[in-house]
Amino acid sequence: MSPAEVVSNAAVMMFGGIETSEGMTTTLFWHLLTHPDQLAALTADRSLATNAIEESLRLEPAAARVDRYATVDTELGGVPVARGDLVIVSLTAANRDPAAFERPDSFELSRPSARSHIAFAQGPHACVGLHLARLETRAALDAVLDGWPEVHIGRDATPPTGV
Repeated sequence: MSPAEVVSNAAVMMFGGIETSEGMTTTLFWHLLTHPDQLAALTADRSLATNAIEESLRLEPAAARVDRYATVDTELGGVPVARGDLVIVSLTAANRDPAAFERPDSFELSRPSARSHIAFAQGPHACVGLHLARLETRAALDAVLDGWPEVHIGRDATPPTGV
């Protein structure tokens, strides 16, 4: 790689690891605090924590879309796509596919297929920090639930933006 490519890749890794983990944790707490029944279930049964994280990722991935470039001439939904064309992929839409998830717009800790999401992409484009992101989010979740067992959301709270 050229020096410019090394710097570019390092910047993506550094900022990607900060911003996306922050967004992932923020949206998890938003989902839990706006679904008191789910928060109560998690508080009563901490074994649901892993699924809570996955379900939050499924509903609101930290990166809502990814850009890819077509490697071959093809057609998507009747639209021709030439090799080299930019293709914007909505991870949020894929993670809410009703063919893959029952009640795709609802936050459900007990969803058996929660980890079937593609929030971290897959294959050669899979996020290299996916395990660290999950670990950081779990640590934050445990710290809040252990330190503030009566945590709740204020009446004037608004959803997080920019994640």
